[in-house]
Amino acid sequence: MASRARSTSGGASEATMPGGASDGANQPPERGGSGAAAARTRLLRLIFGLLYRNRTLYWLASTIPFAGQWRVWQRLTIPRIVGADVLEIGCGTGTLLADLVAEGYHCAAIDQSPAMIAATRDELRHRRLPLDETPVVQASVQRLPFADAAFDSVVSTFPTEYIYDPAALREIARVLRPQGRLIIVLGASLLPTRLALAPLVAAQRLVYGRGAGHAGGESVQHAANDPLARALRDAGLVPQADHVRGPFWQAYILMGDKT
Repeated sequence: MASRARSTSGGASEATMPGGASDGANQPPERGGSGAAAARTRLLRLIFGLLYRNRTLYWLASTIPFAGQWRVWQRLTIPRIVGADVLEIGCGTGTLLADLVAEGYHCAAIDQSPAMIAATRDELRHRRLPLDETPVVQASVQRLPFADAAFDSVVSTFPTEYIYDPAALREIARVLRPQGRLIIVLGASLLPTRLALAPLVAAQRLVYGRGAGHAGGESVQHAANDPLARALRDAGLVPQADHVRGPFWQAYILMGDKT
């Protein structure tokens, strides 16, 4: 989802809630800040640490506050996928993974939360998708349990701060095949284009700060030069940024292509 509470284990388990201002649209809430910003960061880390231990809370937090658009934002990865073999990092409750399998991709997923691993497997079973052909593994992104060049695409939606970790990006690059692609939905936010959304937009800004979803005011060229884009280059991936705007929301995507 998109808050960017840092995973205490330093792995890839949790996604963030999609409202923060970041890396284009959802930057980690003022990392290293002080005063109100630092307090907000601590609070968000506590809240999201609880969410990733309970699938019901996770579902509630990813649907109601974002007007049901969480699934729409997740699926922005699909038209950007290259090849047939896909790894999802931080699979959450498994809805995107199940979508990918249903569309014919050969998939695997990792998460560090046992609750999310169980929820993902239940989602595959519920939709009668081949669980035995879809490995869902409790693992860290810094130590992916997959062979070199195993995947055509890696997807990560609203990742925590692990996505800035050079070790994590090197591991992602390692498991990607040549011409493979990392697709990151970094953030998304509701826009005050409809009166009914005003309370949700206000709540989003209260939780994430007034910079929430600022990608709409940033050029894609600027976003392509942010710290994460530079980290992608250092890992051997060529970054490209994409700002997507819907009828009452905006989302920010960063991709890294392996040459």
